[in-house]
Amino acid sequence: MRGAGHEDVLVVLQVPGNKAGAVPCERLQKEMKSGRTMGKANKANMFLQITKEKWLVMLICTVFIGLSSAVVYGETKAVSEKPSAESSQKAEAPDFNRLVGSWVRPDGGYVIEISKIDPDGKADAAYYNPRSIHVSKANAAEIEGELGLFIKLDDQGYPGCTYALKYNPEYDAMVGIYYQAAMKQTYDVVFRRK
Repeated sequence: MRGAGHEDVLVVLQVPGNKAGAVPCERLQKEMKSGRTMGKANKANMFLQITKEKWLVMLICTVFIGLSSAVVYGETKAVSEKPSAESSQKAEAPDFNRLVGSWVRPDGGYVIEISKIDPDGKADAAYYNPRSIHVSKANAAEIEGELGLFIKLDDQGYPGCTYALKYNPEYDAMVGIYYQAAMKQTYDVVFRRK
């Protein structure tokens, strides 16, 4: 780098006896050979140039870091504002109509009849064994991309009994767990479309 009235100015001031093993600039080498030493004014001028250069480098780095941060923040903000595929799937209402119909449990003839399911998941359901058993709650939901059905029974012999079922489209069946509250036992169950 050329300074005003100087041949060469280094970013790092080098002095005789420098332990870093760096080679001094040409001007300093000439002065060392001729026995001349730099005057106070030259040293101060050289120091100011080095300080200005350091300040300029720091300013450039600060601007670069600031711009980089702005770009990264802008990209992060843009990504967070874009709806992800997962959130757009959740925004779509699940197709609960696949659960509507009559379902029979092959191991005993128990029947679940679902006449309709509202978009919020509330289901109109009936349960028969073979007589009608009161259904106190019936809800459908989409969990991890799969349709599910929860039914709670509340009748003589069935207080608090529940079905937690998941729809399997490959077999057009609902598979899950029946909880027999009076005996505090669970059973794996399958319901097939009737």
